[in-house]
Amino acid sequence: MQLFFLSIFTLTMFTNCNSDDGDEPEDGKSGKVEGTIQLSGEETGVLGTSLTVGNIEVANASLTGTDKSVILLSDNITVVDNELVYSNDQNGFVIVVADFSTGGSPDIDKTISMTIVKNGEEYPHACSSPYQGFFTACGDGFEVDFEAKKVTFEGTTVINTDDDKILTMDGVITWE
Repeated sequence: MQLFFLSIFTLTMFTNCNSDDGDEPEDGKSGKVEGTIQLSGEETGVLGTSLTVGNIEVANASLTGTDKSVILLSDNITVVDNELVYSNDQNGFVIVVADFSTGGSPDIDKTISMTIVKNGEEYPHACSSPYQGFFTACGDGFEVDFEAKKVTFEGTTVINTDDDKILTMDGVITWE
């Protein structure tokens, strides 16, 4: 059920966002982030081969329903007063990663719910580990480490929830 919520949350984020009002993200909720995710797979001709993370939101249960989550955002999307604010709604991405391996879900250890918007068109992707019969398995190389403040994607697979095309993600995202 939590995976379903994360997937629906990500898919509706772009329609619920307000225009940029110039405010900065809330203190203590986000920080400096670094990293690029390399993409491979059939959709890279449309989506490109990399996603550079520009903003982050950590453990914001108001947005994701769990404090065991990290939201990775393109540089044109920020969080202000628990709402996504974007300066360009035609291109960008929102990736919600969650790690329930220390508790929070009896069935799912880790999930990714991701929406990439390219030229105004949404490409929704998701995975869950262990595999639950829907989406696809994220793979063993996906890790969220809250203590080390990093998310690792190593051969991590997500499936396009509209057309079942697989994307593979590689990269390390760190934050302060």
